[in-house]
Amino acid sequence: MDQKNSLGKTLWELAMPFLLYVSLNMAIQAALELCFFEFFTAPEHAVWELAAVNAIEIPIFYRMYREDRIRGQADGQKTRSSGKTAAWKKQPRTSRLILAILGGLFLGRGFNLLIGLTPLPTLFPGYETASDSLYTGSLLSLVAASVVTAPILEELLVRGILYRNLKKVLQNPYAAIVCASLLFGILHGNLVQGLFAFLIGLYLNWVYEAEGSLPPAILAHAAVNASTIFLERMPEWQNVLYGSLPLYLAVAAVCLLAGFYVWKKFTI
Repeated sequence: MDQKNSLGKTLWELAMPFLLYVSLNMAIQAALELCFFEFFTAPEHAVWELAAVNAIEIPIFYRMYREDRIRGQADGQKTRSSGKTAAWKKQPRTSRLILAILGGLFLGRGFNLLIGLTPLPTLFPGYETASDSLYTGSLLSLVAASVVTAPILEELLVRGILYRNLKKVLQNPYAAIVCASLLFGILHGNLVQGLFAFLIGLYLNWVYEAEGSLPPAILAHAAVNASTIFLERMPEWQNVLYGSLPLYLAVAAVCLLAGFYVWKKFTI
């Protein structure tokens, strides 16, 4: 009976944050559209709605994250009596934050270009619809949704809560990194974006495990999204890049090599 209860508790700890995230998304979106129907149902305001949903959820998941860290500390994983700072309170050095950002920039572009060499974007064109709907908003709304609120919320959920729970169950940080990255990919809803999210999620989880702190992963995530928005706003650059295969391959190789060089600076 105790084993069954323990298994049930473990499964609930793994599933609950994910289910709560999905449920809150639907409930908050419905409430916003009910209260501000004319504004949030307009296509040009869809990104503002996403930003508002994210902003409302951030305090909820921060509270879960903080309580989980305090509970872990009380369980002896990081105790005050040891003289060490609790992981969730760590203040990363500026140099490490810059490294995390650079890694996110290089790997984000590299993985994006790498996926572009595969037939996946052609075989699964549905991602273009999702991408177009996200990047047709105003620049301010895109920054609010993709660069500010989404990285904070998703890092709290995936790295701060789901990854730690997976690591506790699997007893192996590498297996937990892969599983958390898979969940991160699933959250993005389609195969092309999901594969990209899985690949960049491996890096973000690695950085979080290496640094024991969320800010480096949040800033790296924000850098990935910011670079995507920036390039989407520069069709001339995309035309040049996609018009020359040697240039495309050279840029992809440089980004990936630089990204993996930075990745090696974070050791687990």
